[in-house]
Amino acid sequence: MRKKFLLFISLLVMVAVISACGSDSADSDGSGSSDPVEIKYSLDQPASHIWVEAVNHFSELVDEKTDGSVVIDVHDSASLGTQREALEGMKNGTMGGTVSLEPVSGWVEEIGIFGIPYLFEDENHLGDFLASEHGEELDNLMIEEGFRPLTYFMRAPRQISSNSPITSVDDLEGVNIRVPESPTAPPAFEAMGARVVTLPISEVYSALQQNVIDAQENPLTQIYSDKFYEVQDYITLSNHQFQAAYMLVSEDIWSELSDEQKEAVQEAAKETQEFESELHKKELDEAMTGLEEAGTEISEVDTSEFAEKASEAYSGYDDLMQEWIEKVNSVK
Repeated sequence: MRKKFLLFISLLVMVAVISACGSDSADSDGSGSSDPVEIKYSLDQPASHIWVEAVNHFSELVDEKTDGSVVIDVHDSASLGTQREALEGMKNGTMGGTVSLEPVSGWVEEIGIFGIPYLFEDENHLGDFLASEHGEELDNLMIEEGFRPLTYFMRAPRQISSNSPITSVDDLEGVNIRVPESPTAPPAFEAMGARVVTLPISEVYSALQQNVIDAQENPLTQIYSDKFYEVQDYITLSNHQFQAAYMLVSEDIWSELSDEQKEAVQEAAKETQEFESELHKKELDEAMTGLEEAGTEISEVDTSEFAEKASEAYSGYDDLMQEWIEKVNSVK
């Protein structure tokens, strides 16, 4: 009787051990009964914006590639706050990710290089820089601050819209132009002869309409979507800034993912970059067509004279920006 009892106990122990091992194995690869990892993304663009469409696509890919063990929860239209607030949330653990560029400079000052007019010659130069050791260095600086870049989205180059034609850099002399508030863009526009005004983007249309400012600068896609062509007759293809925005994820959350999950998320991010690139090209073509149909006069100019004047401001930037200007130029 005693032997039978001991045998029964031994069998129970074996069953328990096997069950525990099976449970550990299932949970360890993220495919077991454990709750999925939820990553909350906050975007301040409207639902129709291509970044929102791209991140929603990313969400679908991640769900598919991780078998639902990682969930990307997308919130658009600044329903959870601005880009800066999203970044602050990633720092304190209340937010999982966002798409951003300029606000990241609040923690990684080196990001300011993207605001220097005519530093990047074209989109290829920018792409080569991002893929270089210096681009990787920027990635690591962001990771150290808790923001891991998964991929980036190219922006359309920035152009000038104005009340009167600007066909040479001399035409900028004395022009009141709105530029974003940054440590790098205003000095370059002043070097080109303009009088700089910094305003929130939400106030630009009315300022143009009331002739408070004579000009502004933005990608054609924004000039079209914000309908600046209704209050501006001229656009100059100045191509003064080439930029990319980063799709970021919280480093704290990233460190909690299994190797298999990380690989799947990275694969989804790469496919998302390709998806967004196609959206970007389509949107830019539609903006150009729409502006032409609206009767806007669009001028191509010799950008070298604009770049030469803008570069006079470079010597006034701080030592850190000087260092990174050299790094960007080394990639040419």
